[in-house]
Amino acid sequence: MSDFGPKRPMSEDALCVSTDTVKAKRGRPKKKPDYDREKEIDALQRRVINLFGEPFDDRVERSEEAPSIREIAKALDTTPLTVRKMLITAGYYSTKHSRKVQELYEQGCTIQEIMEQTGLKRASVHGYLPYTKGNYNLPELPLNAERRRAYRRRIAVCERLMQEINSPNAEECLWDAILAFAGYPFVTEKGLPLKYTVEGGEIFFNRKEKSVTRATVMRAFHQARTIQESEGCVSGPKKLGTFGASYLYPVFLRIGVCSKKSEIF
Repeated sequence: MSDFGPKRPMSEDALCVSTDTVKAKRGRPKKKPDYDREKEIDALQRRVINLFGEPFDDRVERSEEAPSIREIAKALDTTPLTVRKMLITAGYYSTKHSRKVQELYEQGCTIQEIMEQTGLKRASVHGYLPYTKGNYNLPELPLNAERRRAYRRRIAVCERLMQEINSPNAEECLWDAILAFAGYPFVTEKGLPLKYTVEGGEIFFNRKEKSVTRATVMRAFHQARTIQESEGCVSGPKKLGTFGASYLYPVFLRIGVCSKKSEIF
């Protein structure tokens, strides 16, 4: 005997009704039995990553030719928020806010506590956190893994160059940065796409037959630093006064050797 009275054996009619009820609770058959939501999301995230290309970090300047989140969202017929969240989940998007939100979340803070500490609204906090439900974390593709390794290395060499730019190690750090950015899509002052490869102590630009030697790069580097310190910027490639200046100039801007706008106020 239970707390609710003695148990009675079920009649055949009752058993049939019970069985039918269980079957009914299993729900209606799927309208699209072949539809797999997680696979669809994975496929969308792959397309987002491939279109986005170079990861974004607000601490590092990104190529002007790189597509924006809004452009990718329009191309894939989805929302910018969805694209951004997928990029965050894949480790392809990092800003001051996203880093702070994720740091606090990893420390065990609640959404409310993160809102209070950052001043962000609830929707914004959720928007800066990676997906946690379903199969949203893609197995890293070989190409994407290689891109991310190159991206992390480029950030590291730029940071080291900035730390050592006025030290005796500056030239070594500069060449490390040159090596790390081989294959990176630059744009010249005239808006022409530019890439290069490095072989030994020579740089081969895709728009120039002759190579630019390491010695030439160093002369241009010291000239750029002299002008940068005296004038606050290097306004154009002609200021470098060396062979291949029009190709070295966008590289120097990207890795932080000089700036195009004055830093003197």
